[in-house]
Formats: sequence, C-alpha cells, structure tokens
Amino acid sequence: MKKNWFWLIILILAGTALRLAWLDRQSLWYDEGVTWMLSQMPLTELIKWTAADIQPPLYYLIIWINDIIFSDSEWALRVPSVFFGILTIPLIYTLGRRLSSIHPPSHQPSNQLTSQPTHPNSSFFILHSPFSFLAAFFFTLSPLMIYYSQEARMYTLLTFEATLAGYLLLKILHPTIKETQDSNRLKTRLLNPLLYAVVSAMALYTHYFAAFLLVAHALYALFVLWQSEASRSKLLPLLLAFSGSVLLFAPWLPILLARLGDDPSYWPGALKLNEAIRKVAITFIAGETVIEQIGWWLTLAFLTLIVLSFICLLIPNQPTSPSHPNSSFIFHLSSLFLTLWLFIPLVLILTLSYQSPKFNPRYALLAWPALALLLAQLLTNLITRPYSLRVTFYAARLLFVLSIVFFLAVSSFSLFNWFNDPRFSKDDFQALAQFVKERKAPDETVLLSSGHFFPVWAYYYGWDGWTPLPWMLRLDVDQVTTLPMAQTIAEAVEGQAGVWLVTWQDEVIDPTGVVPFWLDRIGERRHDAGDFWGVGLEHWQLNPHHFDRLHDNPIQREAQLNFADQIELLGYTQLNDSELVLFWRPKQPLPDDLVFNFDLTDVDGFSWSRQPLTGRLGSDVYPPSRWPVGETVITHHQLPWQIGTPPGLYIAEVELGAVAPPPGASTATAAGDFSGWDILDAQGRPQRRTGLLPNVNLSHLVEPDSGSLPQDDDPLADLFPIIGLRRSILPQKSAQPGDRIPLALLWQAGEYNLDDVSVAFDLIDSKGDVYRVGSSLTPSRRFNLPRWQPGDMVLGQYWLDIPPEAAPGPGTLQLHIVNVTAYPYDEVFTFDEIEITPTERNFKPPEQVDMPLDANFSDQTTLIGADCGAGCRAAPGETLPLTLYWRAEAGFDTSYTVFTHALDADDTVVINADHLPPKPTTGWVPNEIIIDPITLTIPADLPPGTYPIEVGLYDAADPAFSRLPLTGGDSRLILPQPIIVAK
Repeated sequence: MKKNWFWLIILILAGTALRLAWLDRQSLWYDEGVTWMLSQMPLTELIKWTAADIQPPLYYLIIWINDIIFSDSEWALRVPSVFFGILTIPLIYTLGRRLSSIHPPSHQPSNQLTSQPTHPNSSFFILHSPFSFLAAFFFTLSPLMIYYSQEARMYTLLTFEATLAGYLLLKILHPTIKETQDSNRLKTRLLNPLLYAVVSAMALYTHYFAAFLLVAHALYALFVLWQSEASRSKLLPLLLAFSGSVLLFAPWLPILLARLGDDPSYWPGALKLNEAIRKVAITFIAGETVIEQIGWWLTLAFLTLIVLSFICLLIPNQPTSPSHPNSSFIFHLSSLFLTLWLFIPLVLILTLSYQSPKFNPRYALLAWPALALLLAQLLTNLITRPYSLRVTFYAARLLFVLSIVFFLAVSSFSLFNWFNDPRFSKDDFQALAQFVKERKAPDETVLLSSGHFFPVWAYYYGWDGWTPLPWMLRLDVDQVTTLPMAQTIAEAVEGQAGVWLVTWQDEVIDPTGVVPFWLDRIGERRHDAGDFWGVGLEHWQLNPHHFDRLHDNPIQREAQLNFADQIELLGYTQLNDSELVLFWRPKQPLPDDLVFNFDLTDVDGFSWSRQPLTGRLGSDVYPPSRWPVGETVITHHQLPWQIGTPPGLYIAEVELGAVAPPPGASTATAAGDFSGWDILDAQGRPQRRTGLLPNVNLSHLVEPDSGSLPQDDDPLADLFPIIGLRRSILPQKSAQPGDRIPLALLWQAGEYNLDDVSVAFDLIDSKGDVYRVGSSLTPSRRFNLPRWQPGDMVLGQYWLDIPPEAAPGPGTLQLHIVNVTAYPYDEVFTFDEIEITPTERNFKPPEQVDMPLDANFSDQTTLIGADCGAGCRAAPGETLPLTLYWRAEAGFDTSYTVFTHALDADDTVVINADHLPPKPTTGWVPNEIIIDPITLTIPADLPPGTYPIEVGLYDAADPAFSRLPLTGGDSRLILPQPIIVAK
C-alpha cells in the first residue's frame, strides 16, 4: 500500500508541475477577463450579474475570495483552477479504489458487501493499484485537463465536484464490510447523503449542466435499487441525498428557469450533431491543442486500439467451474456507473443544444473522469484476466503497451503544441494593449468592436481612453451594429486626431463592417498597426474636416433598384479605388442564400473585371435571412480590376437572385442554377434583371502586385522606347463576316512615351484584301500615352467589325500605331490571326407567319412577323413558344436586348422574357433575317384571361435602359395576337 501511495505522490507532483508550468505566460482571453471583472465587483453586484448570466455564481465567489488573498494577476486568477485540477488526481485514484470493491449483481451476497472480489482470477477482478493508478495517470497527463487547469474558468472545479459526487454516491450505494459494521453506522448513513447533497448542489451552483450528472446518478441508483435485495435500507439515504441537492439549489432554481432558452450569445439554428460528436471525441482524447484534421486521425487510431482491446476481452476462455465465472466485465456495476456518467450528460447536453448550435466540448468536461476510469478499467482487465490461449495472452499485453504508449505520445504532442505552438495560444490581448499604450498619441482614442470584450481590455489597458461599440455587458448576437452607430463614433472621436480600432468577434456584432466604413469616411488607414494572435488592430488618421460626414447621408449615389419587391438597392458609396459599399433595404423576410453577381464594365460594353464575381450576399454569420425588414444593411465589395485597367469612370453591373440546388444536393450553392430577380419599376412592373451603377471611379492605373515589370525582350509590336505590345487577347479565334468581336491588348510604355499615338486595326483576309476593322484615338480609352509612366502596363479593349465581304479562310490582324503630331509615323505590326468562317446568315424571310408585321425600329431593324404556338393559348404553369422575325436595315453600333412582356389589364408585366437575340445586334448586316425563338412560361397562379404581348429593344448598358423607338415614336409594339390563358 505504501508503494501505491508513493506512485500516487509522484503523479500529484507531476500533475502539479504540468499545471503550474508557464501559468501566467499567456494573455487572459475574453472569458477570463469576465472572471477578473466579477472578482472586482461588490459581492451583491456579482450575484446580480450571475443571476442575469448563463453561469451560476459559485466559481466567481471563489475567485472573489481568491482575489482578496492573492490579488488579481494572471497567475492568481488561474491558480484556483490549478488547485482543483491537482485535487482531482488523488480523488480519482480514491474513486477507482471504491469502484474496485463493487461486485456484479449476480455475485453480491444478499446481506453484505465485501471489500474484495470473490476470486483472484474472476473476470470482474480489478487490482486496486493498476486500475486506480491508471485512472489517476490518465487524468494527470491528459492535455485536456492540463489545458483547463490553466484557464481562469470553472471547468476544473466542476470536474472535481463531479468526481467527488460520484465517490459519495458509491459510498451510499456500495458500503464496504467495514462501513456496514461501523458502530456509528447511523451517523454514516446520514453523513454521506448530506455530503452528497452539498457537493451536488455546489456542482449546480458551478454550472447548470451538472443537473445532467445528477440524472445519470439517479438512473444508476434506480438500477441498483432494482437489483439489490437490500434496496429498502438504501432508499432513505438516496432520498435524502437527491432531495437535499434540490432543496439546496432551490433558491437559485427560479433564476435558472428564467434563463432557460434565453441565451442571446448565439444564433438560433440546429446543431450539426455529427460535427459536435466528432469534436467531443477529438477533444476528449487529443485535447484542445491539435489541428482538427490531425486530431481526428489520432482519435481514430486510439479508438481502434480500444476496440481491439475490447474484442480481446470478449474472446472466451476454456469452460470454468461455477466458482470461476467467465462473464464479461461489461456487466459489472462499476462499468454501468461509468458508462452512465460518460454518456448521459453528453447526450443530454447535445439534446439541449440541438435547437441552438452553441456547443463546445468543454461543456461536457464533467463527464471526462468517467472516460479515464473506463479506459483504466478496460486496460486493467486486459492484463489481469486469465487467458487460455498464449496468443491472446501476448496480444492483450501488446495492446496494453500500445495503448499506454499511444496515450503518452498524443499527450506529449498536444502539450508540446500548448506550450510552444503560437497557433494554439490564447487571444493575445496583453501584447495588443501594450502595443497601443506605447504608440497611441495623446490626441488619439481607442474603439472596441465588439464592445462586449471590454473586461479583458480593461484588465490590460485600464478603464479610460476607449469606447465600446456597442456598449453591452454580454455578447448579444441580436445587437448588430447598424449605420446609426455613427452618432456614438462622432462622440468618441470628437477632438481626436486618430483612432485605434481593436476588433474581436466583430464578425458577430459588426458583420457588415459599419465601424470601419464610418472610419474610412472620416480618416485614412495608416497600416501601421501590428499583427496579434486572435485579436485585430487597425489605425486611422482622422480628418476633422470630414467629421460632418458622420451626420450626413452615407449614400454617395442613389440607385433605388427594387429586386422582385424583395429587397431594394438604395445606392452605393465608393470608399477608394478598390472598395464599393452597397446599401440594401429588405422589403420582406429574405432566404438564407441570395446569390450576387457583380461585374465592372464601361459604356462600350467591355468588362474590366479579372472575372465577374459570383457569391453569396452577406456573410455566413449574418445571412440575408437575419437582415431586419425595413432597415438599411451595407455590404462591402472589393472591386476586381484587371491588371492594366486605366483610370476613368466605369459601370458596376449587379444581379441578385436565388440559386436552385445542383442535382443531388439539398442546399443551394453558387454553383447551382442561378435565377435572377426582376428589377421592378415604381408600378411594380419588371424592367430588367441587371442593375447598373454608373460613375465607379478608378483614379490610378491598376498595376501588378509585384509592381512594374521590365521591358519585354520580344514584344508583339516593338516601338520602344515609345511603346510596345506585350500581349494580344482575342477571345474568339473565328468569326463570320459581319460579326463584331472583342479584342484586348496589353501595352507597355517605353522610356520616351511622349507621342500622343492612336491605333487602328486591319484584317487581311484569305484573298489578301485589306479591311479597316477598328480604331481608337488612344491605346486605351481616354488614357493617352503621355499620361503613362515608363514601364506602365496598360490594357486596351476594342471592337473589331468583320466586314460582310470578307473572304472565308485564315486571316491576319495588323496593328497600326499612328502619330500625327511632331514627327508623324504609321508603324504596322502583324500581331494575331483569325479564322473567317463561311457565313451562315439567312437573307430569306419566312414564307408564312401567324402575325405578319412591318414594325420599323428607327430604320435599323424591322420586325416582319411573329409565330405563336398553340394559337397563343396555354394553361397556368405551361410554356408557350413564340418566335420573332427581324430584318436588319442598317448596321448597329449598340448591342440591344429584346424585351418580350405579357401585360395584364393595368399594363403590369406578368410574364417577362427579356433576352439577347441569337446573335448580337452589332453583328447584324443589312437585309439579314434573324429568327428569334422565345419560351414564355405562364405563372402557375396567373388567372385565366387575355394578356397582350409587347415587344421591342432596349440598351441594357445604358443606366436609363433607353429603348429603340419605332419610326412613329412609340417605344414598344403590341402584337396583334394576345396570350389566352385558360384552365
């Protein structure tokens, strides 16, 4: 026995060293900051705080007393957790010894319990020292228990209380022979239940989830009463124990009931059980300081060893006599007790969290000692039970050794990460506060976003010189920062020349970036704030002349785009060359997933984005479904300029809509089938699906991230030192005569880029004929060459009009660089090739149509007829084919969109089929016939009736969406045959 205590003392000393190691090296984090703040309150205020919080007061009362004794350093705040973590080591050892004395129900004497197993070779036999020592060994070296022993929170206290309560319950239910023969038996029978009631009530006053431990204890007690012949003698102590727990907690019970379901620190939703269970498994086995992917493989490997050990125990031995039973240890009462302790709290916690996805494995730490005891029990049985086969004998010992070695390896790996790897450090408020103290000027202030983390900030920085945004005592996910926060910011920055913004969980409280938006409006980011683990810091130099912007309308340009009467785009504000802020106002509750398409174009129809952006509107933590109806919400968008985009004014194109899930998927993604919402006019009539935001300004040439590149040694067009052509981008390598195709050229300025050059493009067809197919007064928009800096790379985009008379076959593109001032020149370079395909144009009008027409649109095109299938009759929910026949009268300079609308009696659009014609109007040649097929989908809820059809053309690139008028002045044509909707 002395030897057992010697090794236990070694474990206690090792556990103490590990728990005290570098105890105050890391910063307090938010939860620990709250612990400190409560320790500074008057006792009555502390009680009031916890009554309104989700945590009961006992742990904070202990810290309050601890603060009086040891002050409030990081070490002092954390040492109570160390203390309870160390106390649990001998306690779990003692609990293991108590579990060792429990017999299976089928072998208990009817009138007494013994302190030893019935036979040394029984499969229920668990040696006191190996089992108890192993359990204490696992607890001592557990990286999870060490981690929370170094945190100023209540979890090690709760674990200690759960272990002590379990020990006291076993003393009530399974007294030893010595205890049953004690002359003070009556006193003992009363003392243990009273102690259990006190400890259980303490656990409830430490954490509400302790109630789930009591449920597990009650289930075990009921099972023992059901199995025991002496159940009547145990009933009274059990009633005293459990009723005493309830009575002691009763004063706080109304507070608990008032707090049920009232946790504003997380969003409503459903817990992902598979993810939660996976996290619990990883955390319980590998701790908090492993990367999840690595932790999952370590967990699977350890569970594999456990399963193999379990299988080894299930292998039957040779038949034995009745006095040597061969039952499996899993039917032992101790195993039942530990299994209930491990799984009942975990299942109930997950069940309670299912409707609120706020869950962390630390909530289930009160069940962790049961895991340590079960593992110890399994491995002890593995090496103490008899084996009839030599192979199983050695296999059992091999599995035992592998399990111990694996546990030590995982523990060492996790503890190494905890003590050495900065990725697993606590959020570094300490270093950040010190950084700001050293660098903040007297005329600067500090803003906190979100404001709820002020306790830990005050611990390191002090109580003066900062403003929380917003002010709130606890995290409340419903207090999302909105634009009126400008008033609080205005008060905070009055008379200040600079602002330091400290951010933590700002993605929860300020998910749309309201605070940075306002600071960008009144100041300039300095980019001199450092980088700190887990906490953000930014610095602004303020411009007092812009402070009035905090009281002005934040929208620079109005838009008033109504998307399907679901949400309005009120307007936009451009903060700088790379960021655009959009202002939305929901008109109705919105779905979680709204897809937002964004592109940058110009008045000539060219795209200047690296690629059009498609993604979800809003963020994961603040999706559109959480946006309040009628309130303005902002979204930030980075402008994806292509390299070489010249300065100037551009157009932002926006589309908004829903996405159907891809085949086989249950949720919508950006990869699904996008369905854009109609943009409605003031009368609610669909007009288009793309909103245009003009006057997006680019003030500087967009350069590569690496800066200017050296001059190309082999350019496509070498006119250095004036200008050179680095690259030709021809999206279409083939075209028909009469087509209009885009061309992009990447230029580079030479050292003497003083000539104001223009460019022109020629096509040499397969017959050698030369045609001028395009030209530009500058190499790129209105950005003429003398404005370029040497080495600048500038992108130019152009339309090439392939002449109708161009011969089919391979063609060559030539570039003319022309200067007409000073020293004139016209340098010619061949830079690309294109295939001219035989024309597939149709110049023969249809012989017969349902609706012959002669509608001339501004002498550019004539609608000569239309066909409507099924006599233009359809039922709600069906589709109806409509075909328009256009004849081009002259060349187009504008790419027009065809609108096709069905109208009700109030002239409101009920069916919208706007579309681009089969080929762009800029590619139509005189007398060409364009067949334009359309599918009209009849809404399922459209009432029966007659609905006229209006058709025409409009310029989708014009913010006013100007229509091409008929020669008579009308902007639309009503077809003679309406749609007839009938059931």
